[in-house]
Amino acid sequence: MTNLSHVTLIGLFCVSVSACVTPNRPASEDICQLTTSSECHYFGQHTPYDRQISAQRPNNLKLGLIENVPINNPYINANSHLLTKEGVKAQHLAPGLIDSQWQKAQLKLSVGDKLDINILNGEDFSKAVEIDADGNIYLPFIQSVSAKNLTLIQLNDAIRHQLIIEKLMQPAAIRISIVPISWAPINITTSGAVYEPGQHMINKKQPIETKDDGSDFSGDQATERSIDAALRSSGGIRPDADLTAVNVIRDNRIYRIELTGVLTGESIQEFTLMAGDKVYVPSTNQFNDELARPSPITTPGIRVFMSNLTQPASSNSQSAVDREATRFPYGTRLLHGAIAANCVGGAQSTNASRYILLVTKNPLSNQMDVVERSIDGLIQQSWKNNMNPVLLPGDGIACYDSRMTNFRELARSLTDVIIPSSLIGWL
Repeated sequence: MTNLSHVTLIGLFCVSVSACVTPNRPASEDICQLTTSSECHYFGQHTPYDRQISAQRPNNLKLGLIENVPINNPYINANSHLLTKEGVKAQHLAPGLIDSQWQKAQLKLSVGDKLDINILNGEDFSKAVEIDADGNIYLPFIQSVSAKNLTLIQLNDAIRHQLIIEKLMQPAAIRISIVPISWAPINITTSGAVYEPGQHMINKKQPIETKDDGSDFSGDQATERSIDAALRSSGGIRPDADLTAVNVIRDNRIYRIELTGVLTGESIQEFTLMAGDKVYVPSTNQFNDELARPSPITTPGIRVFMSNLTQPASSNSQSAVDREATRFPYGTRLLHGAIAANCVGGAQSTNASRYILLVTKNPLSNQMDVVERSIDGLIQQSWKNNMNPVLLPGDGIACYDSRMTNFRELARSLTDVIIPSSLIGWL
């Protein structure tokens, strides 16, 4: 092999290697600038990243936002007045205005609820029952009674009526006691500013909780039939949620409840959910970093996808980027994610100029944004929210090497080619 062939081979190899060192940067017109107003989702190292500003670009008007209200919500009309499909106005329930006894009386029964029914002087008809899949209960010697979607008072009247029409007891002698033993899991629907809208089951029991302990106690607190549990089952609220007007839709009525006390420590109104309820969390269209923290209505932790397949390690496992390193408390910022990915530290002369990419889905626009930050700049401006953004569930982080490390790897690759080529020529 001639020296010319060696030079040609080395030149071609250099071109191929240099093209694979770093990803192609977008064109300058595609990188977000401070003064640009066009669609842009790539934020350079020195460009502040504000999710709210990113979502307010002109092309995002097609998302259907009119005066901060989603127009495709079936419970809100075009004039932004909160209405049900039948036009019933919403009932505003501020803290302290709901009577607890009224709440218990209006709570309706669902499939799977367990009840202890005792009839005075009618022990033959008394029994502990469970509402079956058809919504019925069965007491000894009388026909089935439909119990689904009835309150306890209404079920009492239904059993009384059944005893009378079957002429099993005299009306004046009937005394019925109905005590809940266990509230069943229920399906509810969530929508709006939550991470996982859709249908969810809440108040699910653990196997040990469903076992009979042989005690004589009756009643069930049903703590997991709360709005808090419904929001947690939906992945928690997003940072743009409006907690001053969370809506529960039930029986053609909308109950508007304020939940800001969950985060501030103030008292909030208890509201027990029932099967078929719909919980809607409106959006403020404002990204509030203060809502990105663990709480009873937010996700306690998030999973972030990481890639550190560069120097100083050749794999995530060698970089100590294991399964636990990709899990963070909700509210963790990009710099802490970079530290977890081992992008920070090492020899300052070779590693200080590394940079990191954040790939995040903006909840306000439902668009993907890519944020580039140098490690130096991230450390120097870590206290600025628009330079060190909050990590959201499902975000991706990729770490790239400094130029010095890239040149070192290129030189090492050239050495690996030149030496074998020289040996072949010598042989």
